[in-house]
Amino acid sequence: MKIGVSATFAVALGADPGNEGEYLQQIARVLEDSGYDSIWLADRTVYPVDLVGLYPDRWGPGQADPQGQNVIEPLTSMSFVAGCTKTLKLGFSVLILPLRHPVMNAKMISTLDILSGGRVIFGAGIGWMPEEFEGMSADFHTRGRVTDEHIEMFKTLCGEDGATYQGEHFQVSGKTFYPKPIQKPHPPIWIAGNSLAAIHRAVRHGDGWFPIGLRVEELLEGKETLKEICEREDRDPDSVTVALSLSLRMGRSVSSPDGNRQPLSGAMFQISDDVRRYEDAGLDHLVFSVPIADPNIALDSIKRFADEIIR
Repeated sequence: MKIGVSATFAVALGADPGNEGEYLQQIARVLEDSGYDSIWLADRTVYPVDLVGLYPDRWGPGQADPQGQNVIEPLTSMSFVAGCTKTLKLGFSVLILPLRHPVMNAKMISTLDILSGGRVIFGAGIGWMPEEFEGMSADFHTRGRVTDEHIEMFKTLCGEDGATYQGEHFQVSGKTFYPKPIQKPHPPIWIAGNSLAAIHRAVRHGDGWFPIGLRVEELLEGKETLKEICEREDRDPDSVTVALSLSLRMGRSVSSPDGNRQPLSGAMFQISDDVRRYEDAGLDHLVFSVPIADPNIALDSIKRFADEIIR
């Protein structure tokens, strides 16, 4: 099982304004030196001022710090990371496709794949926050169909020049697209989401399924659903990478609404056992975030995890 770290919330919470680049570079180098496989960045454009009032189950007292939504733009930031690393895979967790134009997005991803020597993992999602769509003048209700077309457009552009794609929202025909990515036919596309629709999208359009926060039992159920859909779609389930995004809370046990301890929280022996159980369940790639405001504690957590679990 490969292991990566989402640096988004650590940078958003721990970096002084204007110092994000230095902290991001520090995290990236620690990850590469410590034996991690990948680094990840999330996507957010705008969000409502009253985030806690609108979403008290997600942010506020006892929940996530809303300051963590002050994220740097992931594609430009990952170009910076590519320049200061050599082996880390560069993943997006995830790009909100309905808020990005597919042609420009394809050009940026392909360019990053070239500059990094073929290290990009294209994490893709439909988005979930209506207020963000409103701020971007995008239609929240068509985001699923737009995402599907965005992915198909991306694949078309990465293929032979002059190819045709005719969708409801996007079309291309008789055009040359440059540059083409190093990875063929394109960088792996991991579809985010826990829903049945997300699993269908992963099987039909993606190379991986990338849910968030699932317990081992829920992951196994999701993998069984994925297998059933693959059989109906005449696809080999082993061709779909299964990844999972979690939060690391070392030394602090965090309870879910049902009262059970959340995975990757608590003592190191509990976290180590969580990792082993996910690996035994057939998880291909574990990605954890470090939502810690103190840079020293965040980096120490990343290093300790590597020392006790990866190495």
